[in-house]
Amino acid sequence: MILPTYEKNHYQLDNGEELNKEYPDSFWVPEKQVRESLKVGDLVKLIFSMEETKGSDEISVERMWVEITVEYPNYYEGKLDNDPGGSDCVLCGQLVTFQPSHVIEIYEENT
Repeated sequence: MILPTYEKNHYQLDNGEELNKEYPDSFWVPEKQVRESLKVGDLVKLIFSMEETKGSDEISVERMWVEITVEYPNYYEGKLDNDPGGSDCVLCGQLVTFQPSHVIEIYEENT
């Protein structure tokens, strides 16, 4: 598994677990067991830190939805569900590799 990096992909994903540890009173993430048992078709929110343009020193940070397309042991692959507003380095529909630790929200339809 190869996670995205600025050097190769012009973006990286923020670790939601680490943010939750650093800011436990204000940054919530779903339970670890739930994040580790996601299925194909689930929509999850990840935090993307992206170069505003390829090679730029300016960084744009956005929370965006990804639809899981493949489950692997200890990581997922998914398709980005929208275009970012502050970067041209990431596009709707592109594949994203991520781990359960990156998931900050899981979409649940109200029934």
